[in-house]
Amino acid sequence: MATSKFGLSESLRLQDGDCLILPFLDDKKGLFMKTALPKEVQAAARTSPNSGGSLTTLRGPIGKFDVMVRTVRLDAKYSNTILEMKKAISTAIASAPKEHCKRVVVALSDRHLDWMFAAHEGTLLGSYSFDKYLTNKAKPIPVVVAGIKSTSAISRQLKERETIYSQVNAARDLLSEPPNVMNPPVLAREFQKLARQSGLKVTVWDEKRLLKERCGGTYGVGVGAKAKPRMVIAEYNPRGAKKHLCLVGKGVTYDTGGYGLKPAASQIGMKYDMGGAAMMFGAACAISQLKLPIRVTVITPLAENDISGESMHTTAILTTRSGKTIEVEHTDAEGRLLLADGLALAGERKPDWIIDSATLTGACVVALGEEIAGVFSNDPKLAQEIISVGNTEGELYWELPLHMPHASKIKTTIADVKNRGDAWGGAITAAVFLKEWVSDTAKWAHIDIAGPGGKEQPLDHLGKGAKGFGIKTIVQLAKKLA
Repeated sequence: MATSKFGLSESLRLQDGDCLILPFLDDKKGLFMKTALPKEVQAAARTSPNSGGSLTTLRGPIGKFDVMVRTVRLDAKYSNTILEMKKAISTAIASAPKEHCKRVVVALSDRHLDWMFAAHEGTLLGSYSFDKYLTNKAKPIPVVVAGIKSTSAISRQLKERETIYSQVNAARDLLSEPPNVMNPPVLAREFQKLARQSGLKVTVWDEKRLLKERCGGTYGVGVGAKAKPRMVIAEYNPRGAKKHLCLVGKGVTYDTGGYGLKPAASQIGMKYDMGGAAMMFGAACAISQLKLPIRVTVITPLAENDISGESMHTTAILTTRSGKTIEVEHTDAEGRLLLADGLALAGERKPDWIIDSATLTGACVVALGEEIAGVFSNDPKLAQEIISVGNTEGELYWELPLHMPHASKIKTTIADVKNRGDAWGGAITAAVFLKEWVSDTAKWAHIDIAGPGGKEQPLDHLGKGAKGFGIKTIVQLAKKLA
């Protein structure tokens, strides 16, 4: 990955090639101390007449340095000023090379720490690029926030956020790898590396162990691929922890649809179909690195849904970890087959909460769009906690109904359930399907991240490609639950 560096400076010290950002809350109120600016900059501190607008007000010498001054209004009509600050920073970083700028400097006063933390995220997540396979790599543009003195409390918060953002970007690295590189055994090894670095105890089951452990859903999906399926289980168990959170993530490293083959255009972006596994494993690593006082188990079934003479056929029957059987009515409804095993394993540990995440259904994208994840839960309080924490983190969720009458749609005469319902309410039907592997006493939530987890185009301050969606939410949720 390539990301920009972030720093704080108590006073404004301009350098040659600086792009100086002056943020305004509206047409008059600036977030900086005007008297702390050079006189030439003070004269240029006028903002755009349009809400959400930016204006380059100076390009030329200030003293002996060539500097560009840009004012930015953060009061966009359909957004909030914190998000707009993140976007302003990522936009400035992206445009800096074209404008021959070597550094981005943001003027802020120490009364406006919320926007400083937004600039921090805009830097570390908004500057991310997956440049591993590029011959010519761009040099990251550093960002400095001037006008704020670094205290021990600020440093501690920045360090904590950097820990989380590093896991978000690590997840983006894994998701960005092409399918000829990233497959279940490779992803399992990468998860092992991350686990060791983060202090997690990790176990990997290969295809033989999956059969021995009766994980027929995961084995059935992945057996037809040359790169065989895996199950990765990692644990963080700090001394004195009183609560146990179990995370389950769908890890389909590439989804052709199997014999229910996707059209070629629909296969683009299917390397992101392991977004749930990346989200949950990245969150567990950050939780461990931050030493949060909560026990965490993360379970990630990994498979490649491919076609061969060994691949599962339509109407095949698979026996999952719990003993429940599934008739495969459609081979492209494969993620729930992995999650069936993962949820059964989670339930055996009797945790206080079980949360699963998956890029599961196109129906959820139809319902909520590409920017909002769907939440289904048998515990209203848990659902609302996820949504509330997500809003604070700038990751959007909306609760959809766990409408149990949809269970009639997955009835079949030759197995316990089938893996697809009818054409309507597919995200709900998928959630009701997953509920079959969750006990009535467990507090459980299912998060369908098919929209933001699989979105290729930019999402707010996050550029094209993988987003690492959900990691921030799960880490902050774990802190709250602890």
